[in-house]
Amino acid sequence: MILAAQMSELRSRFTPLPAKLHIIFCLLATVIFLVHYFRRKKVSSLIWILICDSTVILQFYSDRRTAIAVGICEIVLFAVLFKVWFVEYRERKKAAEEEKKKTPDEPSTPEQDELKDIEKLVKTERSKLADNSDDIIGNAFEDDRP
Repeated sequence: MILAAQMSELRSRFTPLPAKLHIIFCLLATVIFLVHYFRRKKVSSLIWILICDSTVILQFYSDRRTAIAVGICEIVLFAVLFKVWFVEYRERKKAAEEEKKKTPDEPSTPEQDELKDIEKLVKTERSKLADNSDDIIGNAFEDDRP
């Protein structure tokens, strides 16, 4: 019974959802991708908006030609989206490589400085504990002494 009620809401066999639910989905997707676009400034977010919203046409025009045209547009938009994504990916990778070249091989961060200080402190304390006797523990750390 519920299935029959939902099927009556579908205007055409080409629409993915009942009209009200489909329009709500498209509005929600538009808002989400607009927020994403304003935060990250990526063209791919705008293309996603077009991809999601182009299917609304099928709610109002249910003939086969329109469905084929929307399908072709979707395929073209996905191809454009992939190309834009690939270009953005290559730019990010290139920028990361350039950033890596600019920075020295071993960047000095506060965490690394703290680790070096701890290593020095451990070596100092070990040298105080292990005198030059022939005990096993003292010989185990012999190579670490400055």
